[in-house]
Amino acid sequence: MALSAGLKLIQWARRPAVTTRDREQVVRNRRHAQFRRLSRDERVKEQREREIAKYLYQVRPMI
Repeated sequence: MALSAGLKLIQWARRPAVTTRDREQVVRNRRHAQFRRLSRDERVKEQREREIAKYLYQVRPMI
Protein backbone atom coordinates (compact mmCIF):
# COMPACT_ATOMS: atom_id res chain seq x y z
CA MET A 1 0.00 0.00 0.00
CA ALA A 2 2.72 2.47 0.95
CA LEU A 3 4.73 1.56 -2.15
CA SER A 4 1.70 2.17 -4.35
CA ALA A 5 1.04 5.53 -2.72
CA GLY A 6 4.70 6.45 -3.06
CA LEU A 7 4.71 5.61 -6.77
CA LYS A 8 1.57 7.67 -7.32
CA LEU A 9 3.18 10.57 -5.51
CA ILE A 10 6.28 10.29 -7.73
CA GLN A 11 4.07 10.26 -10.85
CA TRP A 12 2.22 13.32 -9.58
CA ALA A 13 5.50 15.13 -8.88
CA ARG A 14 6.75 14.38 -12.41
CA ARG A 15 3.62 15.65 -14.12
CA PRO A 16 4.15 18.37 -16.73
CA ALA A 17 4.00 21.92 -15.44
CA VAL A 18 0.79 23.83 -16.01
CA THR A 19 1.34 26.51 -18.62
CA THR A 20 -0.32 29.88 -18.95
CA ARG A 21 -2.02 28.59 -22.09
CA ASP A 22 -3.56 25.73 -20.09
CA ARG A 23 -4.85 28.12 -17.44
CA GLU A 24 -6.32 30.40 -20.11
CA GLN A 25 -8.02 27.42 -21.73
CA VAL A 26 -9.57 26.46 -18.40
CA VAL A 27 -10.86 30.02 -17.95
CA ARG A 28 -12.26 30.02 -21.51
CA ASN A 29 -13.97 26.67 -20.93
CA ARG A 30 -15.47 27.92 -17.67
CA ARG A 31 -16.78 31.11 -19.31
CA HIS A 32 -18.18 29.16 -22.24
CA ALA A 33 -19.99 26.80 -19.86
CA GLN A 34 -21.38 29.78 -17.96
CA PHE A 35 -22.68 31.37 -21.18
CA ARG A 36 -24.25 28.07 -22.24
CA ARG A 37 -25.91 27.75 -18.83
CA LEU A 38 -27.27 31.33 -19.00
CA SER A 39 -28.49 30.78 -22.55
CA ARG A 40 -30.22 27.54 -21.56
CA ASP A 41 -31.86 29.23 -18.57
CA GLU A 42 -33.10 32.03 -20.80
CA ARG A 43 -34.52 29.58 -23.36
CA VAL A 44 -36.29 27.64 -20.61
CA LYS A 45 -37.75 30.86 -19.17
CA GLU A 46 -39.01 31.99 -22.59
CA GLN A 47 -40.51 28.56 -23.29
CA ARG A 48 -42.26 28.58 -19.90
CA GLU A 49 -43.70 32.03 -20.60
CA ARG A 50 -44.95 30.89 -24.02
CA GLU A 51 -46.58 27.82 -22.50
CA ILE A 52 -48.29 29.91 -19.80
CA ALA A 53 -49.56 32.38 -22.41
CA LYS A 54 -50.85 29.49 -24.55
CA TYR A 55 -52.55 27.89 -21.55
CA LEU A 56 -54.21 31.14 -20.51
CA TYR A 57 -55.35 31.76 -24.09
CA GLN A 58 -57.06 28.36 -24.14
CA VAL A 59 -58.46 28.43 -20.58
CA ARG A 60 -59.59 32.07 -20.26
CA PRO A 61 -62.70 31.66 -22.48
CA MET A 62 -63.92 28.89 -20.15
CA ILE A 63 -63.66 31.01 -17.00
